[in-house]
Amino acid sequence: MSEFNLLFKALNIVEEDLKAEIIQCGVVQTVPKHSYIVEQDKYIKWLAIVISGKVRVWQENEDRQILLYYVNPIETCVLSLSATFRDCKSVVNAKTVEETTIIKLPVRVVTAWSFKYKSWNKFTTESFIFSYEDLLHSYKNLAFNKIDKRVLDYLHTYAKKNKSLSIPLSHSQLAKEIGTTREVISKILKQFELSGLVNLKIKQIELL
Repeated sequence: MSEFNLLFKALNIVEEDLKAEIIQCGVVQTVPKHSYIVEQDKYIKWLAIVISGKVRVWQENEDRQILLYYVNPIETCVLSLSATFRDCKSVVNAKTVEETTIIKLPVRVVTAWSFKYKSWNKFTTESFIFSYEDLLHSYKNLAFNKIDKRVLDYLHTYAKKNKSLSIPLSHSQLAKEIGTTREVISKILKQFELSGLVNLKIKQIELL
């Protein structure tokens, strides 16, 4: 029940009928690290709201991945949310970055809530707005910035967010975040190392 109460407080849900419906049909689940929440080209049956932990959302084509955004606590994957308004297959993958607790809601009830309850409508609307801004930022980054700048910006952002200059990522992991190949990342990092920007270790990049 504590997970539901946390959700109600965070989303400012005051409608007692909505609370009762969420409790009745919602399922609290703790998902292990590196587990799929949503898989590309499969139908979405549940809308997952993250209570704690973190989920990575991306698109995949052959051996390339394009990172779209991360889903943090009291957020949901907006592309999954959009699928609740029409019966369609997922266009993205979503996988937990760490052990993550979610509340799963069947898509058959979620659409009606947007018309019945003001607080749920506010949550869905804001989710679309925030995710649109994330997607726009990702698009601008891909369209206008060269890969070496995107790599350096990513490393600085990661270091600032985690308050550490040591970044525990392999070249393959970084390639997935940037949306390129491991070979390209290795070449760029080697150039950074020769320029004195980074120090490379096994599965670790240290900003200098």
